[in-house]
Amino acid sequence: MTNQPFINLVRGWPSTSLLPTSAISEAAQAVLADPEVAHPGLLYGPDEGYAPLRESIGDFLAGFYQPKDKINKDRIAITGGASQNMGCVLQVFTDPVYTRSVQVVAPAYMLSFRIFEDNGCAGKMRAVPEDEDGVNLLALRRSLQASEGQSNGATSESTVGV
Repeated sequence: MTNQPFINLVRGWPSTSLLPTSAISEAAQAVLADPEVAHPGLLYGPDEGYAPLRESIGDFLAGFYQPKDKINKDRIAITGGASQNMGCVLQVFTDPVYTRSVQVVAPAYMLSFRIFEDNGCAGKMRAVPEDEDGVNLLALRRSLQASEGQSNGATSESTVGV
């Protein structure tokens, strides 16, 4: 055992030395000085996020990944982070009454469990291990079959995979 300082990885927060406070301050001052950007920015704004930002992200992704087709801004949504985005996806694609189970690759993002629970999936999460090729498809198949076997036979029920 060494005498090195303890590093707490539970929160998943970056070191404060990595936070670009000066750059954010300069950007905020520039944005707030322009009423065309500041006023909509201080209101709720569009649900999908600021269009020029979504266009810039699409351009960046296209330049990095070089897909066959342009990445349209309409395929990009800006959220407050992974947890908010996951909550939005679950609100659209799950229903606490019809969703039988949620297959979660293990190990998993621990903060996602509460988000699933908040969206009506408490007690429905099933761990699926990984192997050297990624998700263990045999284990996933078995878990899905077990979920199907516990079903009451309704054909409109769904299973969510993460």
